[in-house]
Amino acid sequence: MAIARRSFLQGLGLGAATLAVDGWPLEVLADPKGGPGRALVVIQLTGGNDGLNTVAPLADPLYRKLRPKIGLDSNETLELDGKVALHNALVKLHTRFKAGQLAIIQGVGYPKPSRSHFDSTAIWQMARLEPYREPEGWLGRALSRNGADAKSFALLGVGGGALSPALYAKANPATALASLDAFSVQPDKKFPGDAPALVAALTELYAAPTKDHASLGTLTRVGQSALASSEVLKGAVSNSRSMVPYPRGPFGDQLKLVAQLLAVELGVRVAHLSLGSFDTHANQKRQHQNLLSQLSEGVTALLDDLESQGLADRVVVMTYSEFGRRVAENGSGGTDHGGGSVLFLAGKPVRGGLHGTAPELSKLQDGDVPFTVDFRSVYASVLEGWLQLDAKSVLGASFPKLPLFAST
Repeated sequence: MAIARRSFLQGLGLGAATLAVDGWPLEVLADPKGGPGRALVVIQLTGGNDGLNTVAPLADPLYRKLRPKIGLDSNETLELDGKVALHNALVKLHTRFKAGQLAIIQGVGYPKPSRSHFDSTAIWQMARLEPYREPEGWLGRALSRNGADAKSFALLGVGGGALSPALYAKANPATALASLDAFSVQPDKKFPGDAPALVAALTELYAAPTKDHASLGTLTRVGQSALASSEVLKGAVSNSRSMVPYPRGPFGDQLKLVAQLLAVELGVRVAHLSLGSFDTHANQKRQHQNLLSQLSEGVTALLDDLESQGLADRVVVMTYSEFGRRVAENGSGGTDHGGGSVLFLAGKPVRGGLHGTAPELSKLQDGDVPFTVDFRSVYASVLEGWLQLDAKSVLGASFPKLPLFAST
């Protein structure tokens, strides 16, 4: 008997949630363990963020020569160190930088970079240069190393809206939530008062004995887990309220959801969100301005919200993108797929400042910014310096660590 997990959950009225596990039955409901602890919020900038207009090398004369139309002027940037400057759409993150709570890592990439969205995204999410040999994501592997907690409670790893492959692991459940309200039994919109009766009916249905039917037994256990998980979430967040306004739209909604989950101590260690699209082949300046503004406003709202609830010491935010853009602008006022880019870490525990090496535009690699920091070094630094996990067991090799946290 074959049935899609998403289809079955939709039959429960839980279509906005996906419980991701390699095989059934699901053991997703247990008392959440771990309590207050360190958490990592990962934000994927989908499409390939242009690092050169995120952190612009204004002091390099080749910058304006190679980007006569889309290059930023000094009045469109915020000073960092006299050589490079931050896009002024990131003004709120610039305030974090000045407070020592924003780390900017320059020249991040990997050897022989792929310009394919699909392949390069897989490389970053699997943390493997040959990503298709093993389907498990680097965050999923990291959570699997966390012991029994990862096997007993599906909210250890959370995806906002959709489940990223970065969170997938064979033995580790993770959950994708569109919203807390959506992860509940959904009656017909014309008859909202039917919800209690629907819950009661489903509870009775999935409590029925099915000893002689293995497949039905599996469905029963999935149904019980889904219904019970919904009740756990409902009870945990009933008194949760965001303390600050978030940007309107899906990205702001994802961030608000993460703040709610972290605030009620459900044992969440990692959340993976996304913002896009950064694939700016044409008319880049306006698009990029808007996207970076959303990033800055959203991350600041999340950190301010958590700080207001006394959680600022527990959470670090990290961004990544599958690649940077070509150094030379194209004929459409945009940029094409490139190589090295920049990555941010934000939060009170972060050792702020500029890390890595600013790009020298006279020393390009096939027209791209060459990488000087392997992205797996960043991952290793975050795994060990923040999540306190063994990086080698997750990444399969040792990589140099960066001083990204006060204790490293």
